[in-house]
Amino acid sequence: MAQALTLLAFLGITYVLLGVGGPAAGPGSLAMLLGFLLLAAYLAGRVSRTVALPQITGYLLMGILVGPHLLGLLPSDAVVDFRLINGGALSLIALTAGGELRMDAVRARLPSILLIILAHLVVIFGVVVGAVYLSRGIVPFLAHQPPRVAVAAGLLFGLVAVAKSPATTIAVITEEKARGTFTDTILGITVVKDVVVLVLIALLIPLATVVADPAVHFSYRTVEEVGLQIVLSIIAGLGLGWLLTAYLRRAGGYRILVVLVTAFIVVELSEQFHLEYILIAMSAGFYVQNFSEQGRKLLRALEANSLPVYAMFFAVAGADLRIDVLARVWEIASVLILARTVALWASTYLGARIAGDAAPMRRYAWMGFLAQAGVTLGIANLVRDRFPTWGSEVAALVVAMIAVNQIVGPPAFRYALVKVGESRRGRAETRRAMVLARGSSGA
Repeated sequence: MAQALTLLAFLGITYVLLGVGGPAAGPGSLAMLLGFLLLAAYLAGRVSRTVALPQITGYLLMGILVGPHLLGLLPSDAVVDFRLINGGALSLIALTAGGELRMDAVRARLPSILLIILAHLVVIFGVVVGAVYLSRGIVPFLAHQPPRVAVAAGLLFGLVAVAKSPATTIAVITEEKARGTFTDTILGITVVKDVVVLVLIALLIPLATVVADPAVHFSYRTVEEVGLQIVLSIIAGLGLGWLLTAYLRRAGGYRILVVLVTAFIVVELSEQFHLEYILIAMSAGFYVQNFSEQGRKLLRALEANSLPVYAMFFAVAGADLRIDVLARVWEIASVLILARTVALWASTYLGARIAGDAAPMRRYAWMGFLAQAGVTLGIANLVRDRFPTWGSEVAALVVAMIAVNQIVGPPAFRYALVKVGESRRGRAETRRAMVLARGSSGA
């Protein structure tokens, strides 16, 4: 209660101050708004923990609340400026993802990882494309279009449905200090599927263009360019990981500062050479963890940065979500979200069952794939640019889906980690149950 009252008082004072005069334009104003956002997100995260929700849910909701589409304490131009900082934050999160991905764990879980990803691709695409095609009569921008346009839109929505948010997965795992077979499998699927989605973007957007307009020819050049970007990004990441390993081995001082600098180097490399900075950062972290003895040092430095990084990243992501769009398209958005959720559950269960996974994996793993963010927003922007006639409506629906899934996903994943006993709370409950069982048997 005290934390909630503190948060309300802070928001009230800030609302009055910004409402009276507002911050003056300039770097000082941006710094003040960033400080306000970080403090507000931190307080919201603390409140979330008291009601058994992940802290990142509080960060997201606070960003939505103070963002330009609700209270307006954070203007739109500030959100745009903060996206530049968010690139560094996402690089740190991707570096953590690579650092947490241990080769021995991936090797042990590889059949399950590949089978679940394959099941996702087949089932989610089939269900979502079918849902879009069958509901085309109630979708305003498809109702008067030829059936082939509905198929093209279905392919794009299927691509969106397959994608997920590595940042959210890593944030929840880090916050819960989760470890175990379930966590390793979810993390492995998340990282591998991120690469798969990049390939699918190169394949399906040109394919959807051809389906919507048969006069357009399929562009193999796009596929080649994306393939080259993926290979070069991985090579650049491995090279950066080698340099980071050499520094951690020989010097080792200022580790927290060094990983921050590394994150912004990753962003700069990606911008200068048109590479994928998430892949660069993941590859660098993977190299340090699996080809050196410096993985523990790297993860400790990343954990020291985690609170401000996650607070900033998810608060800005929340401020960037167009909640007003959801109010306009909630009917068809509900259909697509339901179709995706059912397909996620069915495909994860099917893949885990074929792989011979235990019941907890079959029952709860789908909850680890609900959240969506960064890459999915990128897909929305590509669709808006590539399909001028109806792409903006598709992009609006995608943003609405992201808004719901990003809010629902983190609590669902945390719940799954607790139920399988791999979160801090889950491990504590398992130990308590074992103690009670021993006491009962002794009696």
